[in-house]
Amino acid sequence: MHRLDNGYPIRNAMKAAGLSIERLAEKTKEVDPAGYGISQSAVGHMVSTGPSGRDRFEDRSCDLVARALGRPIHELFGRSPT
Repeated sequence: MHRLDNGYPIRNAMKAAGLSIERLAEKTKEVDPAGYGISQSAVGHMVSTGPSGRDRFEDRSCDLVARALGRPIHELFGRSPT
């Protein structure tokens, strides 16, 4: 999957929820049935607009971030073209 609008929807949802990168990473562990979540680094790549920003992510990571933010996944991510 790829992040929408250079990660703006994720950053906006984080701001609305009052979450930092660190806290969002923690919340992904809380919603992950396996209890692993995703790292702060991975969250940082999702929200960064600079050189460390990335556009494509694994479906699992996108799902966990959307669930941790309480948002539908399609508001934050789109299907990567194949």
